[in-house]
Amino acid sequence: MSGLNRAVTRLADGATLLGRRLVDRAGAWVRAGRRDDLTGWQASLGCWIRLAVLCAGLWILWRLVRAAPALLWAIAPAVGFAAWRAGRPPRPAAPAAAQAPEPVEEEASPTLSATDLLDHVRKVAGGGRGVHLSVLAQHLTEATGTPWSTADTRAALTAAHVPVRQGVRMPGRTPSTGVRVDDLPPPAPRPSPTPAAGPVGGVVVAGQEAPTGAPTPTPTAPPTADRRRVGDLLIETVDDAQNPARTHVRVLSREPGTTN
Repeated sequence: MSGLNRAVTRLADGATLLGRRLVDRAGAWVRAGRRDDLTGWQASLGCWIRLAVLCAGLWILWRLVRAAPALLWAIAPAVGFAAWRAGRPPRPAAPAAAQAPEPVEEEASPTLSATDLLDHVRKVAGGGRGVHLSVLAQHLTEATGTPWSTADTRAALTAAHVPVRQGVRMPGRTPSTGVRVDDLPPPAPRPSPTPAAGPVGGVVVAGQEAPTGAPTPTPTAPPTADRRRVGDLLIETVDDAQNPARTHVRVLSREPGTTN
């Protein structure tokens, strides 16, 4: 193949590849106008607006060329240069032994337990009937410090067996995709606090002696009087009930009923 044929083939292939790239980029730009937090025609309204802008731009370019054909002298070389670069043949791949494997860093998806996720849903819902996916994703991003997308939120709800429905209503917003509070499982009961173990009286383990309580005061016998006769006097000695080392002595007359 001669050099001219190779150049023409490169320009043709490059023009085809360039046209596909432009169409793909324009389609991706138009599709990016769709909103996930809306439903029906409101969700796709942005796509139609972008498509109208794109068509208006092409129509203006066509009118400019029609009005001033000399613009083709500037457009044609630019398009030809872009097609020439796009049609560059691929470089031969390096040998497998010379290629060093590059580590692939996989972005870990955010995780959250089912109980915590349901608590966040109830917190965002407040007294409402539902929560939109976009609002819940924004709340989880702020609460956990990890970026949450609507796809991550949908996957977490699906794993927690919570259905995601269309047309969920939320105060101050139009109906959109989200979760209804009625579809949430009832909250798990909180464990009751364990009572502190205290001493249990009156329980005796087999093979052990019964515990002894506080010592019971033994009733003290009333003090006894000791009477002795010394000459004409009658002497009575009585031990002190509070102090055993003390003794009370009384001198009595011959009649026990009288004292001196």
